[in-house]
Amino acid sequence: MAEQHSKSEGVISKSQRRYTVGYLPNGSDTPLIKLSGKWFREAVFNTGTGVTVKIAGDCIVLIPDNPQEQALQEQLAQFKNTLNLIKQDVLS
Repeated sequence: MAEQHSKSEGVISKSQRRYTVGYLPNGSDTPLIKLSGKWFREAVFNTGTGVTVKIAGDCIVLIPDNPQEQALQEQLAQFKNTLNLIKQDVLS
């Protein structure tokens, strides 16, 4: 009898995917790879997570921000917004 396998938490269903490089719309010659899928969540790429893209030769590596880095990025964005509001008030 075959043994049943259950999907454990955090295990990505497929470790390899295949995509085709396309172009941005409107006749642009800029290459584009559009990545999407529920497997992103399994790989800790949740909606709103910052991502660092590293180029290493012919490899592209995506690294999600850790929670502390994400919190710092959000704080920085808030400070920038506040600074812009202060500048607008001063210049008005």
